[in-house]
Amino acid sequence: MRSLHSVRKRIEEHRVLAFFVGAYAITWGIWFPVLTAIDRGWMAYNTTAILVLVAGSFGPPISAAIVTYLTGGSLKSWFSQALRWRVAPRWWLAALGLPLVLYALMAGVHLLLGGELNWGEVNPLASIPLAYLNIFIWGGGNEELGWRGFALPYLQERYSALVSSLIIGVVWAVWHAPAGIIERGVTGWAVDLPIYAVIVIGISIVATLLYNSTRGSVLLTMVFHAGVNAGQGLYPVEGIFTPTGELARFVAWAVLVGVLLLAFGWRSLARGDVAGAAQAGARHVPDGDEARRPHLTD
Repeated sequence: MRSLHSVRKRIEEHRVLAFFVGAYAITWGIWFPVLTAIDRGWMAYNTTAILVLVAGSFGPPISAAIVTYLTGGSLKSWFSQALRWRVAPRWWLAALGLPLVLYALMAGVHLLLGGELNWGEVNPLASIPLAYLNIFIWGGGNEELGWRGFALPYLQERYSALVSSLIIGVVWAVWHAPAGIIERGVTGWAVDLPIYAVIVIGISIVATLLYNSTRGSVLLTMVFHAGVNAGQGLYPVEGIFTPTGELARFVAWAVLVGVLLLAFGWRSLARGDVAGAAQAGARHVPDGDEARRPHLTD
């Protein structure tokens, strides 16, 4: 009992770190052995393997739930963030529309850099809703209760919204490492990491804006995340993953994030209160018992 109490106390003192460690342990503990087995021919890449890999992607929300429970937080309050749909219509428009704006910017830059328009690159429109739904449920959207629904509000107790987003973005990018390392080796993965990190950090910053602006709606961040992933299927320029395409992606994210930071400010990425730990179901807020921190002006 004393040992369990000591563990709980340590976790309570370092909740975000405990969450990150748990998310990595759960996901990597599944992904590395399964992907290695598939790569070496010990296991077939079939429906069973896919389901196991999908289970591994739930590491962040599972870790968040465990830390919330062990620290006496409210699992109901934490999970309810994924059901928070009553937000101003403009934020629904932003969550659904910003991925389209992103890819429009990217396509424009890509064409200016010499890319060729080819509508044959676009997936059949009828396939997009299903792809979107799959991503929303288990292809990325499922991670949001961990990254945004837990880590973000706790980090914002100590850091600005931008710094919190950057921390999550880096941790989140490396969390995806197993597939890249097994496919391309450590060196190859490390070379590609900066490009991939740009995408993930971009998603992280915009998702923070949506979360803070909707008083903690993880649902809206799930919608946005799914839109970014599924939106690639609508990209009409050849060579989306070529060096020129990746450069266009970098420029598009830089422009989008830059405009949003200028409009909403880097400290809070919102106009109003900033979501704090109580928003994520914390038993108590480290720096007080307020539900949210006051708005931080620039």
